[in-house]
Amino acid sequence: MSIKFGIYKCKVCGNIVQTLIPGNGELVCCGEEMELLEKQYEENELGEKHVPEIYTMHEGCDTGTCTEVMYASIIKHPMIKEHYIQFIEVINELKNEIRIKFFNPEDKAEYKLTEIDGKLEVLELCNIHNLWRNKND
Repeated sequence: MSIKFGIYKCKVCGNIVQTLIPGNGELVCCGEEMELLEKQYEENELGEKHVPEIYTMHEGCDTGTCTEVMYASIIKHPMIKEHYIQFIEVINELKNEIRIKFFNPEDKAEYKLTEIDGKLEVLELCNIHNLWRNKND
């Protein structure tokens, strides 16, 4: 049985899928059951940063329209073809809103969060070290 917003990976070909509405069946790819990626949340000795940072910045203050904007980013992580952040995804507390931004290896792994408020879970997928999460509660 799958879980809502669960991210699954094929151990054979590397396909990655996410369930939006879970069902009772198994997710299968290349003839094998897909692996549910565990959300890691504690940094380790890898040297690069994986847990997404959630922070706010003030924008437009120089023009008199100062607003607070929330960002999610991964700052100290390589962004090269061999090792990069593939996406940042944001899910609200009620699990009825989801936002996702995909990255190329040369991009900056930063996502400006607009029109999604409240307590959030932020996920990021590293092409080598899998799934990482943070919450702003």
